[in-house]
Amino acid sequence: MNTKTANRRTVQFNSIADLEQELEALQSASTAGTLRTTGNWTPGQIFQHCARFWRSAIDGFPADMKPPLWMKWTAQLLLKRMAVRGSPPPPGIKLPPQAEALLPDDSVSFDEGLSELRAQLDRTKAGDQFAAVSPLFGKLTHDQWQRMQLGHCQLHLGFLHPN
Repeated sequence: MNTKTANRRTVQFNSIADLEQELEALQSASTAGTLRTTGNWTPGQIFQHCARFWRSAIDGFPADMKPPLWMKWTAQLLLKRMAVRGSPPPPGIKLPPQAEALLPDDSVSFDEGLSELRAQLDRTKAGDQFAAVSPLFGKLTHDQWQRMQLGHCQLHLGFLHPN
């Protein structure tokens, strides 16, 4: 499926609480059997991908996750300002091989992926700070990281439709 043109919901997260409320709604829809996806990943994969990106921003990205210089310049020139404001990234970006660690497992279940994402949200609420240097954007403040993480989740959770 072409995720650049796939049907997506517009979701807005201004806080972790907003994201948690959305996760509750998606879990309820899954339990009711009304949750559907319009992207290439299952809900569990979406949650796990968001969790892996979130965790890397706290703990650090793998050392070999170094994007080509042209990609770094392009991202900093065209995307950084939007990303640190919390705007979602454009859909359909294919991660380079260096970012493989952020991709979800093929067989991750809804509950496993959701649990992984909630664990990262809990870490942040408990005081863990976003400290990693972004492979694309360089050094960011905790607030910039949090807005970027929420924007990233907006993109991916937009492919999930609760009813």
